[in-house]
Amino acid sequence: MSAATAGTLSPKLERYRELFEKRFASDALIEHRRDAFNQFIQAGFPTPRDEAWKYTNLRRLESRDFAVAESAPVGIDPGQHPWISCTANRLVFINGHWSPALSSMMPQPPGATVLSLGEWLKHEPERAQAYLSNSPSAQTVFERLNAAFAEDGVVIDLAADAMFDEPVHVVHLWTAGLQSSMSHPRIIVRAGRNSRLTLIEQYLGLGDSALGCSEVFTNSVVGVELQNGAQMEHYRLQQEGSRTFHIGQISVRAQEHARYAIHDLAFGGLLSRLNLTIQLQGSGSHAELKGLFTPDNSQHIDTQTRIEHIAPHTTSEEDYRGIAEGRGRGVFNGKVFVHQGAQKTDARQSSRNLLLSPTAEIDTKPELEIYANDVKCSHGATTGQLDTTALFYLRSRGISENDARTMLIQAFAQSIVSSIRSPEVRGYVETLLKGRFSLRQVNP
Repeated sequence: MSAATAGTLSPKLERYRELFEKRFASDALIEHRRDAFNQFIQAGFPTPRDEAWKYTNLRRLESRDFAVAESAPVGIDPGQHPWISCTANRLVFINGHWSPALSSMMPQPPGATVLSLGEWLKHEPERAQAYLSNSPSAQTVFERLNAAFAEDGVVIDLAADAMFDEPVHVVHLWTAGLQSSMSHPRIIVRAGRNSRLTLIEQYLGLGDSALGCSEVFTNSVVGVELQNGAQMEHYRLQQEGSRTFHIGQISVRAQEHARYAIHDLAFGGLLSRLNLTIQLQGSGSHAELKGLFTPDNSQHIDTQTRIEHIAPHTTSEEDYRGIAEGRGRGVFNGKVFVHQGAQKTDARQSSRNLLLSPTAEIDTKPELEIYANDVKCSHGATTGQLDTTALFYLRSRGISENDARTMLIQAFAQSIVSSIRSPEVRGYVETLLKGRFSLRQVNP
């Protein structure tokens, strides 16, 4: 990574320093923020020379001048809202700031606490600081940038045996008419013994025509702690506009017999990247990862996963699928790391990819690194085009070429979509994909 020290900062890093000092000079968490910010400055932005960023060049992101986003009133017809209609437990964030008017929460079950991080920082800064200080330390450049600039988000704290009957739905919405702005939302989940939670993250923009020429930058961080026997089902839908830079980080630590399952669905953004790290620290813990990404036009969507089997008798399943068209580019790098002593590990990983045009590209790299001798681990990757035999068969049955292509594309994605347990989320995603691919024009 590029290094920078005080007095030798690049103009772009100096711009971040000016924003930081102006925004947080008198903040109650200034020491916590400044430590993270200085680490960010020392490291600088990653470059393609860093192996983890080999296929994703951040030069465009680094060259932009972003202001810190401000909240704005948004008039949305309750019947015309752009998000999933699946739960009464919803926290909506406008330009990174909580909007009470658009949010709704049912009475919280015994032992469960859900609150806005921004309100907590405002009203109980000392408790918030102690809570954040005990959270896992920021490991990556963008986690440190988030720790320095985070002003709002969600805190979910579940006591032993606590559970929500309805999902907690967190919506991040960019509004129209913004100058180039950045937001650093943060979600903290602490799930006690045998607790249960379903979390839905959804990132949205109001459309490129509304945003005009402005560009926005979302830098989100989610930290999850699962105690013995805790279960978490996680849905992440990234649908931001084509002038959005989106960097996301999810870190999960699972103790004995804890279970974590995620559906990572990436459809939007000009350039997006998700780093997903899961540590299976307790015997019997399990992780299930399902992913679908669909880069189109000049979109660049990058997904990096790392599953660490630290304790014995841990299991993981991973299935990612990519569909690229136009000049879209996708990247998938999935690594399974089996630590010494993690005997009886069972890990399976699959990456399948579909190219719909000669200019589309997907780079995939599944990896295994094993330091235990009694394990079952497998991985595989394929990249190809639509099956011409299947296409011919459908055409021979009187189905038009566009309809035949659409059927095959949707069938390719269906293995991921059909595994979504929430009927509301599944129906929403099916509608998105139908709109995306049903009017497909035949590529020359």
